[in-house]
Formats: sequence, C-alpha cells, structure tokens
Amino acid sequence: MDALAIRADGRFHQAVVDYCETMIEPAPAGWPVRKLLNQLERYYSAYMLIGQYYGWRNHGASVPNLSRLQAIAGQSPRQTASYCLTLQTRKLVYIETLATDRRQKILRPSDSLVSEVGRSCAAFVASYDAIAGSALACPVAQEADVLGEMIYLSAARVRRSGTVIAVFPRVLALSGYDCGYPMLVALILAHYRLRSGKEVFSLTHSALAERFQISESHVGNVLGYMRQVGAFVPARGRDDDIVAEAFVEEFERWCAAEMAHYADLAAKSVAVEAGV
Repeated sequence: MDALAIRADGRFHQAVVDYCETMIEPAPAGWPVRKLLNQLERYYSAYMLIGQYYGWRNHGASVPNLSRLQAIAGQSPRQTASYCLTLQTRKLVYIETLATDRRQKILRPSDSLVSEVGRSCAAFVASYDAIAGSALACPVAQEADVLGEMIYLSAARVRRSGTVIAVFPRVLALSGYDCGYPMLVALILAHYRLRSGKEVFSLTHSALAERFQISESHVGNVLGYMRQVGAFVPARGRDDDIVAEAFVEEFERWCAAEMAHYADLAAKSVAVEAGV
C-alpha cells in the first residue's frame, strides 16, 4: 500500500494513535540514552552509522570507519567525532579492528543503539501491519540485525533520493529541537485524546520536562515554535493546547509516508537476514 491508500483506510487513525502511544512510553531505566537521539542531527548521525555498518556487513560496502561516517553524518567532522566518542563511552558503539587489516577501525553499533534508533521505524511497521493485515513488524522489532538492515536500506534510499521528512516542513523543523519530535508526538496524542473524550496527561512545562527528561527551557523552545507557526489553537484550560487541524493533517501525512517507506523495506530486510 502507498501513502494515499494507507490514509484512506478506515483503520489509519487508530494506527496513528497506537504509534503515538508507543512513542511516548517511558524510557528504559538507567542512563537516559534517548537524550543522545532526541534531536535530528544526532539521530541522523546515529542512523547513518548503523546504515554504514550494515552496508559493510551485508553488502560489501566500504569499511564503516569514522572518516567515512564524517562524510555522511550531517554534522561537522568534529561534532561527529565527539558524538561517536560519547556513544562509545556509553557502550552504544564499539570500536573494533578489522581482521584483514589491523590499521582499520570499525564502528559497530550495539544492539541497544539499533533498537533505540529504530524504535520509530519499527513502530511505523507495526502500524502498517494493523492497516494492511501483514506481519512484518515482529522480526523487525525482535531482531536487531533485521532492524539494522532495514535502516541500511532506508539510509541508502535517503542518500539517493533525500529524506522522507523533507516535505513535511513543520515536522522537520520541530525535529531539529532537543526532544522536539517526542513532544510533537505527545501533543498530537493529547489532541486525539481530547477529541475522543479520554483522559489527557498534563501538558504543563514541568510535566512535559519530567516526562521527557529535559529542561523546562527546552519544552518552552518547542512550544514557542509551535505557537509561532500557528500549530496551536486556544483551549479551555490555561495549560491545555489543542493542535491545529492543519498541523495534525501534516503529521498524519508524515505518518502515512513513513508507514509506506518502512513497510516496503521491512520485507526486504527480513529476506536479507534470512539469506533469501
């Protein structure tokens, strides 16, 4: 199914709601790894790191080292090197020596990094399954190598054709803020809950800061941008904002595009890992 067919399906709205519910689930206990991934440039760098590794592992691409990552990561070379060092310190990336050339140092992502970076990707595949009646999500969610291969296929497509998110300007802009995308998802979900008469979690600055483990100033930056672009309409309560319909429509078009994008790649990634 393409994005238009996905949006036209009667199950689409609930699939988006379920995606949002998945994406705002509490972070795992321990060191807050999502802080390293909740801003687009950092996320993109980690995404490309994973894609680079699985391109080498499964498809004979160039050795996945730091210099090659610096060329495609979307950050400056210095920022990329610093970011990789942080990931290495947190045991999210391992530096390994290539057996056939000990001068070469490989950047190998940990399974936990693959799982965190691919969390939204896997959730979109699950949403697609709920609409199409397919069963693509289980191996993607349960096997890091299948998810890693899917990220490689996506990264390769992005480098050829551009990112999916580029044609959704407000979603793109929000993703550039620290924790901008998770907060957007939470606000969209709050909008859905309000419209269906369900209980809504608190949307105060302090509550959102606690939920996403960020400062209230970061919350203010995201909400300030949304007010600036007219993404909110006045609500009954001082702290309750309802997302404007035009912004919800953009988010839903983005979700449909992502569902179509990753569903197409999920089946291919399963086949590669199965050796088909």
